[in-house]
Amino acid sequence: MKLNPYANVHNGAFIGLYPALLVAALLMVHYFSGALALPIKESGLRDFNTAIGMSLLSGYFWFCIQLNHKNVVSTLISILVKTSQLSHLNQHRQKLSSKFQLQSANCLFIAILNTVVYVLVENLLLNDVKFYQYVITICAVLFWFLFFLFLAQSSSNISYLKDHVLSQTENYYDHLNSLSSLARLSFVNATLSLGAISLFPIFWLGKNIPIYDILMTLLFSVVIGVYLFFPVVRLKSQWVKEKSNVSGKLVEEMECKISSDKLKQYERCEQELERLSVLSMRLFERRDKVRLIACLSFITIMWSLALFVS
Repeated sequence: MKLNPYANVHNGAFIGLYPALLVAALLMVHYFSGALALPIKESGLRDFNTAIGMSLLSGYFWFCIQLNHKNVVSTLISILVKTSQLSHLNQHRQKLSSKFQLQSANCLFIAILNTVVYVLVENLLLNDVKFYQYVITICAVLFWFLFFLFLAQSSSNISYLKDHVLSQTENYYDHLNSLSSLARLSFVNATLSLGAISLFPIFWLGKNIPIYDILMTLLFSVVIGVYLFFPVVRLKSQWVKEKSNVSGKLVEEMECKISSDKLKQYERCEQELERLSVLSMRLFERRDKVRLIACLSFITIMWSLALFVS
């Protein structure tokens, strides 16, 4: 993975190429280690499903991270153009890259710690462990690393743009439009998190799904959904509040101008108020609806298939 991902998001390469290659490489590793050997034995079904599930999810999270980087840079450029500060683009890219490197180190540590805890809980060091199970455990570090990095990047990039870029907008119109861009970016991140949930049933294909696993998966999905959808709600609430405040100030200014017979300034305020009234956040446009419906439909199909097969 590039240590400076924000500097090369438009290099012309297909954004899903490297994640797809990663999935293919992981599946080959699991195949040659024996986890994907055919025919599948009942005792090895869990490891078979885990190898496939973690490989697909690892590629999916890397794809989401790359897509997030591309959308962040596009949103950053859009806001900088509005504020006539496009010359600061490289500076912001460098800061985002530094934050990315720090988060990568932290997520790697958490991923290793999480895998060690799993090994201890499952007694993998004491039981008769096959070689491919060690390989699955090592690959789990990559899976957890990409998962935690996706969550960290999805949250921190929105915060950075809001705190260090959005505050530089000079007028309310550009500020509200930029705030809308951040909300849409946050909504895309939240929608992408739903796509991962559709892949969870792979871990239980051909097996009875325990009620405990279903409850834990639902709890996990709710926590992740709230974590990523909450910024969308917060940004929308801020947008509505700021638009209302600006409208109130314009109305007060119009009342002052008409009482002092400053008709030209009154007309200017009236035009600004009309312009503001038609301003929309455009948060839930057609493509957003299609993306969300597609994710929800895929989740329903995959879980129904898993329940049917089991």
